[in-house]
Amino acid sequence: MGRLDTAHKQARAILATGWTPSDAVHGFIRGRSTKSAAMVHAGSKSALALDLEDFFGQVTFDRVADALRAQFDERVCDWIKGACFREGAIPLGYRTSPVLSNLAFRGMDDEIQDVADGYGVHYTRWVDDLTFSGPGVSDQLLADIRGVLSSGGWMVNDRKTRFMRRSPYVLGLYVGHDVDRPRLPRRMRQRILIETYHFSRLGFEHFSREGVMSPGRLFGRVAYASVIEPELAKLLNDRVSAGHSLGRPPTTP
Repeated sequence: MGRLDTAHKQARAILATGWTPSDAVHGFIRGRSTKSAAMVHAGSKSALALDLEDFFGQVTFDRVADALRAQFDERVCDWIKGACFREGAIPLGYRTSPVLSNLAFRGMDDEIQDVADGYGVHYTRWVDDLTFSGPGVSDQLLADIRGVLSSGGWMVNDRKTRFMRRSPYVLGLYVGHDVDRPRLPRRMRQRILIETYHFSRLGFEHFSREGVMSPGRLFGRVAYASVIEPELAKLLNDRVSAGHSLGRPPTTP
Protein backbone atom coordinates (compact mmCIF):
# COMPACT_ATOMS: atom_id res chain seq x y z
CA MET A 1 0.00 0.00 0.00
CA GLY A 2 2.95 2.29 0.70
CA ARG A 3 4.29 1.96 -2.83
CA LEU A 4 0.86 2.57 -4.31
CA ASP A 5 0.41 5.68 -2.18
CA THR A 6 3.79 6.97 -3.34
CA ALA A 7 2.84 6.30 -6.94
CA HIS A 8 -0.40 8.22 -6.46
CA LYS A 9 1.44 11.19 -4.98
CA GLN A 10 3.76 11.25 -7.98
CA ALA A 11 0.90 10.81 -10.44
CA ARG A 12 -1.15 13.58 -8.83
CA ALA A 13 1.77 16.00 -9.12
CA ILE A 14 2.19 15.10 -12.79
CA LEU A 15 -1.52 15.32 -13.56
CA ALA A 16 -1.84 18.75 -11.95
CA THR A 17 0.26 20.32 -14.69
CA GLY A 18 -0.44 21.13 -18.31
CA TRP A 19 -4.17 21.84 -18.21
CA THR A 20 -6.49 24.50 -16.82
CA PRO A 21 -9.84 23.69 -15.23
CA SER A 22 -12.97 25.50 -16.31
CA ASP A 23 -13.98 28.57 -14.31
CA ALA A 24 -17.22 26.73 -13.57
CA VAL A 25 -15.45 24.01 -11.58
CA HIS A 26 -15.04 24.50 -7.84
CA GLY A 27 -14.48 20.96 -6.53
CA PHE A 28 -10.90 19.75 -6.01
CA ILE A 29 -9.49 23.09 -7.21
CA ARG A 30 -7.05 25.00 -5.00
CA GLY A 31 -8.52 28.29 -3.82
CA ARG A 32 -12.10 27.27 -4.61
CA SER A 33 -14.71 25.82 -2.27
CA THR A 34 -18.40 25.23 -1.70
CA LYS A 35 -18.59 28.89 -0.71
CA SER A 36 -17.00 30.09 -3.95
CA ALA A 37 -19.40 27.89 -5.92
CA ALA A 38 -22.42 29.18 -4.04
CA MET A 39 -21.22 32.78 -4.40
CA VAL A 40 -21.73 32.55 -8.17
CA HIS A 41 -25.45 31.97 -7.58
CA ALA A 42 -26.03 34.46 -4.74
CA GLY A 43 -29.12 36.60 -5.25
CA SER A 44 -30.86 34.11 -7.53
CA LYS A 45 -34.63 33.70 -7.61
CA SER A 46 -34.49 30.21 -9.06
CA ALA A 47 -31.99 27.43 -9.64
CA LEU A 48 -31.68 23.99 -11.17
CA ALA A 49 -29.55 21.23 -9.63
CA LEU A 50 -28.43 18.07 -11.41
CA ASP A 51 -26.45 15.16 -10.04
CA LEU A 52 -24.41 12.78 -12.17
CA GLU A 53 -24.94 9.06 -11.65
CA ASP A 54 -21.87 7.19 -10.29
CA PHE A 55 -19.57 10.00 -11.41
CA PHE A 56 -16.21 8.38 -10.63
CA GLY A 57 -17.47 5.09 -12.06
CA GLN A 58 -18.12 6.86 -15.35
CA VAL A 59 -14.55 8.18 -15.57
CA THR A 60 -12.75 5.60 -17.70
CA PHE A 61 -9.24 5.83 -19.08
CA ASP A 62 -10.67 6.47 -22.56
CA ARG A 63 -12.17 9.74 -21.30
CA VAL A 64 -8.75 11.13 -20.41
CA ALA A 65 -6.54 9.25 -22.87
CA ASP A 66 -6.38 11.99 -25.51
CA ALA A 67 -5.57 14.70 -22.95
CA LEU A 68 -2.85 12.55 -21.38
CA ARG A 69 -1.32 11.51 -24.70
CA ALA A 70 -1.17 15.14 -25.79
CA GLN A 71 1.14 15.82 -22.86
CA PHE A 72 2.90 12.56 -21.96
CA ASP A 73 4.52 9.70 -23.82
CA GLU A 74 2.89 6.28 -24.00
CA ARG A 75 5.00 4.89 -21.15
CA VAL A 76 3.74 7.54 -18.70
CA CYS A 77 0.15 7.10 -19.90
CA ASP A 78 0.35 3.36 -19.33
CA TRP A 79 1.78 3.95 -15.86
CA ILE A 80 -1.07 6.33 -14.98
CA LYS A 81 -3.59 3.84 -16.31
CA GLY A 82 -2.15 1.03 -14.22
CA ALA A 83 -1.71 3.04 -11.03
CA CYS A 84 -4.83 5.20 -11.04
CA PHE A 85 -7.60 3.03 -12.55
CA ARG A 86 -9.25 -0.10 -11.21
CA GLU A 87 -11.76 -2.24 -13.08
CA GLY A 88 -11.85 0.35 -15.86
CA ALA A 89 -12.62 3.42 -13.76
CA ILE A 90 -11.14 5.72 -11.11
CA PRO A 91 -11.78 4.46 -7.57
CA LEU A 92 -13.25 6.61 -4.85
CA GLY A 93 -10.50 7.36 -2.37
CA TYR A 94 -7.46 7.45 -4.66
CA ARG A 95 -5.72 10.81 -4.34
CA THR A 96 -5.49 10.94 -8.16
CA SER A 97 -9.22 10.48 -8.75
CA PRO A 98 -10.24 14.13 -8.16
CA VAL A 99 -7.90 15.59 -10.78
CA LEU A 100 -8.67 12.78 -13.24
CA SER A 101 -12.41 13.37 -12.84
CA ASN A 102 -12.00 17.08 -13.59
CA LEU A 103 -9.77 16.29 -16.55
CA ALA A 104 -12.29 13.78 -17.91
CA PHE A 105 -15.13 16.32 -17.66
CA ARG A 106 -13.11 19.30 -18.95
CA GLY A 107 -14.60 19.35 -22.46
CA MET A 108 -18.09 18.71 -21.14
CA ASP A 109 -17.77 21.68 -18.78
CA ASP A 110 -17.10 23.89 -21.80
CA GLU A 111 -20.10 22.51 -23.72
CA ILE A 112 -22.39 22.97 -20.75
CA GLN A 113 -21.07 26.50 -20.22
CA ASP A 114 -21.95 27.33 -23.82
CA VAL A 115 -25.53 26.14 -23.25
CA ALA A 116 -25.74 28.07 -19.97
CA ASP A 117 -24.46 31.23 -21.66
CA GLY A 118 -27.12 30.83 -24.35
CA TYR A 119 -29.82 30.88 -21.68
CA GLY A 120 -28.17 33.66 -19.69
CA VAL A 121 -27.74 31.50 -16.59
CA HIS A 122 -24.84 30.87 -14.23
CA TYR A 123 -23.24 27.42 -14.16
CA THR A 124 -21.03 25.77 -11.55
CA ARG A 125 -19.95 22.21 -10.90
CA TRP A 126 -18.88 20.73 -7.58
CA VAL A 127 -17.64 17.21 -8.39
CA ASP A 128 -20.86 15.58 -9.64
CA ASP A 129 -23.26 18.38 -8.63
CA LEU A 130 -24.18 20.74 -11.48
CA THR A 131 -26.03 23.95 -10.62
CA PHE A 132 -27.65 26.56 -12.86
CA SER A 133 -29.29 29.78 -11.72
CA GLY A 134 -30.91 32.84 -13.24
CA PRO A 135 -34.07 33.87 -15.11
CA GLY A 136 -33.29 31.41 -17.91
CA VAL A 137 -33.70 28.34 -15.69
CA SER A 138 -36.46 26.31 -17.38
CA ASP A 139 -37.59 22.88 -18.51
CA GLN A 140 -36.01 23.56 -21.88
CA LEU A 141 -32.66 24.34 -20.26
CA LEU A 142 -32.85 21.03 -18.43
CA ALA A 143 -33.66 19.21 -21.66
CA ASP A 144 -30.74 20.82 -23.46
CA ILE A 145 -28.29 20.06 -20.65
CA ARG A 146 -29.50 16.46 -20.56
CA GLY A 147 -28.93 16.29 -24.31
CA VAL A 148 -25.35 17.53 -24.00
CA LEU A 149 -24.60 15.11 -21.18
CA SER A 150 -26.19 12.20 -23.02
CA SER A 151 -24.20 12.93 -26.17
CA GLY A 152 -21.05 12.75 -24.07
CA GLY A 153 -22.09 9.46 -22.53
CA TRP A 154 -22.76 10.84 -19.03
CA MET A 155 -25.73 9.59 -17.01
CA VAL A 156 -27.86 11.86 -14.81
CA ASN A 157 -29.23 10.79 -11.44
CA ASP A 158 -32.89 11.63 -12.00
CA ARG A 159 -33.73 11.24 -8.31
CA LYS A 160 -31.57 14.24 -7.47
CA THR A 161 -32.62 16.53 -10.31
CA ARG A 162 -34.66 19.40 -8.93
CA PHE A 163 -35.84 22.92 -9.64
CA MET A 164 -35.69 25.44 -6.79
CA ARG A 165 -38.14 28.18 -7.67
CA ARG A 166 -38.50 30.08 -4.41
CA SER A 167 -35.66 29.38 -1.94
CA PRO A 168 -32.62 28.16 -3.87
CA TYR A 169 -29.78 26.41 -2.08
CA VAL A 170 -26.40 25.53 -3.55
CA LEU A 171 -24.34 22.85 -1.81
CA GLY A 172 -26.34 23.40 1.34
CA LEU A 173 -26.01 27.18 1.37
CA TYR A 174 -28.88 29.62 0.87
CA VAL A 175 -28.42 31.86 -2.19
CA GLY A 176 -31.90 33.39 -2.59
CA HIS A 177 -32.81 36.73 -4.11
CA ASP A 178 -32.61 38.53 -0.73
CA VAL A 179 -28.89 37.85 -0.13
CA ASP A 180 -25.74 39.08 -1.83
CA ARG A 181 -23.58 36.19 -0.65
CA PRO A 182 -24.14 32.61 0.52
CA ARG A 183 -25.72 32.17 3.93
CA LEU A 184 -26.01 29.26 6.32
CA PRO A 185 -29.41 27.60 6.44
CA ARG A 186 -31.42 29.34 9.15
CA ARG A 187 -31.88 26.24 11.27
CA MET A 188 -28.18 25.40 11.19
CA ARG A 189 -27.27 28.95 12.17
CA GLN A 190 -29.72 28.97 15.07
CA ARG A 191 -28.56 25.56 16.28
CA ILE A 192 -24.91 26.61 16.30
CA LEU A 193 -25.71 29.83 18.15
CA ILE A 194 -27.75 28.00 20.79
CA GLU A 195 -25.21 25.25 21.36
CA THR A 196 -22.21 27.56 21.55
CA TYR A 197 -24.12 29.73 24.03
CA HIS A 198 -24.67 26.78 26.35
CA PHE A 199 -21.13 25.50 25.86
CA SER A 200 -19.73 28.91 26.85
CA ARG A 201 -21.58 28.61 30.18
CA LEU A 202 -21.41 24.91 30.91
CA GLY A 203 -18.16 23.91 29.28
CA PHE A 204 -17.90 20.25 28.36
CA GLU A 205 -20.78 19.44 30.72
CA HIS A 206 -22.94 20.73 27.87
CA PHE A 207 -22.24 17.52 25.95
CA SER A 208 -23.66 15.35 28.70
CA ARG A 209 -27.13 16.68 27.91
CA GLU A 210 -29.46 14.83 25.56
CA GLY A 211 -29.95 15.88 21.97
CA VAL A 212 -26.85 18.06 21.58
CA MET A 213 -24.10 17.83 18.98
CA SER A 214 -20.93 15.93 19.81
CA PRO A 215 -17.88 18.10 20.54
CA GLY A 216 -16.27 17.28 17.20
CA ARG A 217 -19.43 18.03 15.29
CA LEU A 218 -20.06 21.32 17.08
CA PHE A 219 -16.50 22.60 16.73
CA GLY A 220 -16.47 21.55 13.08
CA ARG A 221 -19.70 23.45 12.48
CA VAL A 222 -18.25 26.50 14.21
CA ALA A 223 -15.23 26.45 11.90
CA TYR A 224 -17.48 26.05 8.86
CA ALA A 225 -19.89 28.79 9.96
CA SER A 226 -16.97 31.16 10.57
CA VAL A 227 -15.90 30.75 6.94
CA ILE A 228 -19.36 31.09 5.44
CA GLU A 229 -20.46 34.01 7.64
CA PRO A 230 -17.27 35.75 8.84
CA GLU A 231 -19.27 38.22 10.91
CA LEU A 232 -20.13 35.32 13.23
CA ALA A 233 -16.52 34.22 13.67
CA LYS A 234 -15.61 36.37 16.68
CA LEU A 235 -18.81 35.58 18.59
CA LEU A 236 -18.58 31.84 17.96
CA ASN A 237 -14.87 31.59 18.68
CA ASP A 238 -15.21 33.64 21.86
CA ARG A 239 -17.93 31.27 23.05
CA VAL A 240 -15.84 28.21 22.24
CA SER A 241 -12.85 29.71 24.07
CA ALA A 242 -15.04 30.48 27.09
CA GLY A 243 -16.29 26.90 27.17
CA HIS A 244 -12.78 25.48 26.93
CA SER A 245 -11.63 27.74 29.75
CA LEU A 246 -14.06 25.98 32.10
CA GLY A 247 -12.10 22.78 31.71
CA ARG A 248 -13.15 19.28 30.77
CA PRO A 249 -15.53 17.34 33.01
CA PRO A 250 -13.97 14.68 35.25
CA THR A 251 -13.79 11.28 33.58
CA THR A 252 -15.34 8.30 35.28
CA PRO A 253 -12.97 5.43 36.03
